[in-house]
Amino acid sequence: MRINRHTLVSKNQPQIFHVISRVVDRRLIFGDTEKGFFLGLMRRLEKFSGLEILSYCLMGNHFHLLLRVPLKPADISTEEVRERMKVIYSDRRMALFDAEIEQKRDSGYIEFEEEFYDRQRRRMYDLSAFVRELKLTFSKWYNRRNERKGTLWEERFKSVLVEGREGAMMRVAAYIELNPIRAGIVDDPCDYRWCSYTEAIAGGEKARSGIMKLSGSLAQIDDWDAAASKYRENYLKVGVAQNEKRKGFGQEKLKEFYDKNSRLSGDIMWKARIRYFTDGVVIGSREFVENFSSINKDFLLRKGRRKSYLLGKLENIFSYRLVK
Repeated sequence: MRINRHTLVSKNQPQIFHVISRVVDRRLIFGDTEKGFFLGLMRRLEKFSGLEILSYCLMGNHFHLLLRVPLKPADISTEEVRERMKVIYSDRRMALFDAEIEQKRDSGYIEFEEEFYDRQRRRMYDLSAFVRELKLTFSKWYNRRNERKGTLWEERFKSVLVEGREGAMMRVAAYIELNPIRAGIVDDPCDYRWCSYTEAIAGGEKARSGIMKLSGSLAQIDDWDAAASKYRENYLKVGVAQNEKRKGFGQEKLKEFYDKNSRLSGDIMWKARIRYFTDGVVIGSREFVENFSSINKDFLLRKGRRKSYLLGKLENIFSYRLVK
């Protein structure tokens, strides 16, 4: 069930979201070329918007992002706005913007320039604006390239609010990184090109920065090798823990794979979708989830909506879901 993020989320502190969006009819449109364009566009919009991508995975018909939305600065100078715009617009487009501003000024519309840059500022530090532009720009590129028209995406994107401490971010990141394992594409995330872990171990600075921040959420880690080890240990443990009800899964199995240099096997990774990672409203510790539901109680119960029980305990990780 879709929830208005602006209604539920406080704006006085940074927020973490797990974002998911799927292609219409679940069509497998993402090949390597499409994923490459999407990834480049995603990184450019990340820099323009000021959001931070902590973890991601691009699949054949959908994508997952774990994003941090920082507090928006009280003032973003015109110079900084222009520098950020240059990341997503060509020199020709920037020249056209400048010509339009000059033409408006000459015609007496002197307020136009400030209004123009204010519009750019409103696009920054905004989750909805970021995802909307990412999907819309990709759709236009894809439709032109394939001579098609119409909607490319299944629906408005899903987002789950994630607690920014006590390991919740790392658990969600593990869920994201393990997508190609669940799909049976590879046996180890490092063998799948289109995820943040692979980008990081290949030397990608942005991906490494995200993993450093995630790993540092559990311990004060400022060394890349230590962060990478912690991150890999996390998704190994999560992969086993979420299969704990299946015969042969548990600590012995985990040790066996550690002894094999931490190489994963598709046999031990959980196959079923854990729906609270994607269909919940919020995920985190019991205290975080209950505090969220208490603050937003009136809204959550309005129009016949009712809350579901807390579920999905995994090292003190809970989810809040709504049912119709």
